[in-house]
Amino acid sequence: MELSPLRVENQTNTTNRSITVLVPFEGETAHSRFALPKSVVAVQTLTKEDIEQLRPRDISDLIEGSLGMSIGRQGARVHSFSYNRGDKVSIIVDGVYLTQTQAQRILGDIPVEMIDSIQFLRDSSVITISPLMDFGSANSGSPNQGFIVINTRKSGPGKEGGEVKASYARFDTKKHLGWIGDTWMDGRLSASAGYQRSESNGKPKWNMAYSADTWMTSAGWNSSSFQGSASFFMNKASREIQRAEGTYTGTTRYPVSGPTPNGVLDKNIWKYTPMDTRVIAVNLAKPWNDTHTTALTYGWTEAKGTQYPYTTLTDKSTVAGREGKDRAKEWNLSHTIKTAKDTFKIGGQTVEWYQLTEGQTSPREEKVYGVYSTWEHRFTPSWSVDFAARVDRKHIIKGGDKYLETGFKTQLSDDEWTDEATLWAVGTAWQINPIWQITGRYSFNKTPTPDAISTVNNENLPAEKRHRYEMGLTANFNRAFNASVTPFYYIIRNAKVSAGSITQDANGNMLVDDYGNATSVTIYRAATQVLRKGLELSLKGDFEAYASSWNYELGWTYFEDTEEDGKTGNEVPDNKYHARINWRHGPWSASLSATRVDPYESYGYTVGDFNVINMNIARDFSKGIRVSLFGQNMANKQYATNNKGYPATANWGTLNDVGATYGMEVGMKF
Repeated sequence: MELSPLRVENQTNTTNRSITVLVPFEGETAHSRFALPKSVVAVQTLTKEDIEQLRPRDISDLIEGSLGMSIGRQGARVHSFSYNRGDKVSIIVDGVYLTQTQAQRILGDIPVEMIDSIQFLRDSSVITISPLMDFGSANSGSPNQGFIVINTRKSGPGKEGGEVKASYARFDTKKHLGWIGDTWMDGRLSASAGYQRSESNGKPKWNMAYSADTWMTSAGWNSSSFQGSASFFMNKASREIQRAEGTYTGTTRYPVSGPTPNGVLDKNIWKYTPMDTRVIAVNLAKPWNDTHTTALTYGWTEAKGTQYPYTTLTDKSTVAGREGKDRAKEWNLSHTIKTAKDTFKIGGQTVEWYQLTEGQTSPREEKVYGVYSTWEHRFTPSWSVDFAARVDRKHIIKGGDKYLETGFKTQLSDDEWTDEATLWAVGTAWQINPIWQITGRYSFNKTPTPDAISTVNNENLPAEKRHRYEMGLTANFNRAFNASVTPFYYIIRNAKVSAGSITQDANGNMLVDDYGNATSVTIYRAATQVLRKGLELSLKGDFEAYASSWNYELGWTYFEDTEEDGKTGNEVPDNKYHARINWRHGPWSASLSATRVDPYESYGYTVGDFNVINMNIARDFSKGIRVSLFGQNMANKQYATNNKGYPATANWGTLNDVGATYGMEVGMKF
């Protein structure tokens, strides 16, 4: 049995009307850390079939086209992910939590062809998944504003057999995949393995070449007395870091360390070689009887590589490599008691983090300890109430460096404990009738200020406090038309917001990193109050017409973020729209998807304001052969989602999409 997230499925009752219920995704049961209470409705799940129809270039395309999600492209190596509700999201791969610094590095190296499902969980009050505090020097008080849950490809009932694929696309992009899996002993024992070779030259002069070998293997056991699964993912790659396009329009020119002029490709032509990623996940569950189950998760993740900070102005033979390593280890132990009307869970989690950042001479080591409890009570089959609470505390084993507001660098103390971070939540769900369901949730969390944050006048900032209110209304009229809307309202006290940046110390000297390169440091302050509000609307369904089957999904996200002075405090679009329609007729199938992102500000520069259109058409032949033609970003929009640094001081600019990409794929299943 694979321990994976729940999905929403329509079921038909005796009155021939469709209702939405939470059902197991790959045999999910109540003991899983991803078992969601009925009051959580802000969920979007893409299956392997959905991903094949969307034909994404990478996981970033899936994130960008999802409901309520934003992505800030910072480089081919590092990306930021945030919901339009603001702040960061936690990434889970095969049940294992990735720290924020790891997720930004690892996620782009997981081939979409090796994913069974990806789930976007927009409710931050599901507390059994990840710590309440971030690692390192992140400014965010609460890192888990939402979750992206990824399950890699595995064998199991209905997934036996093998597959080979080969594809070719623009910019000399090639992929070759082989996968095989089988089950034995009436499906109780399963195993699978896969390999993919990916390579691309990228757009000329943009410094985007990439080559990687990815291996994946898994095994699982599923019986009434014991369930377990283990998986191993390894990616060995070499990647160039995409050049940014400058946004600076001033008159002053700095030949080495200053801002890149508007429309000019940045001088940095960095490269990572090698760049290795490993993820080990073990999920075990022991049902003692029909009521009690104990579950254990172990995860080990590592991302390491050597960075070569070349520029167009330097001799590559004189540039030394900078080694970096990001490693984490996780244990999560829980016990679940499930009766006819109640589900009670208690558990504990530890996550240990080690990071040596490229350009630094000493690592950081931290460990978070957390305990949590959840309880869901069903008063009637149509009405339930749930409660949850969690407390975390961080041990800073070895601290990193911090810049004072004056520009001087100082060493943080080692062997320190932070204050406690707490979160509690309450929710309810009521199935009014076979069509309508209404839900409501409230959560409160308190998070101490990150230790390495640089502040105005070096003051100690108070803990952040968040009040989150959320409602959900779903209407499932029939197979062809289902709707859901989730309005939300957040009140954040003492939120950490940017107060600008510094590039010089108190004596007027340029700030430099450990290698002597010019750098800038963001300074933060505590906003008395930040208000965030918005809603997410989804329409979807499936039907048959003209001897063909169709299904569609439409989504709209609205978001508004204001500080106490009325300023917009978050760099995400106010409006975002997505649409997808799939068609099948005999051996033919096709998919058309579109995303619209409104313009928004990033470091004082306008980004966003783009439309993306993707299309895929395929035909099945005998012997399991499928041939597909696809086009990505067919509107050929070279858009940006992030401006890397303030235009007047940063070395970078915007990382633009390459524009239209066309390709062909041939696959065979056996």
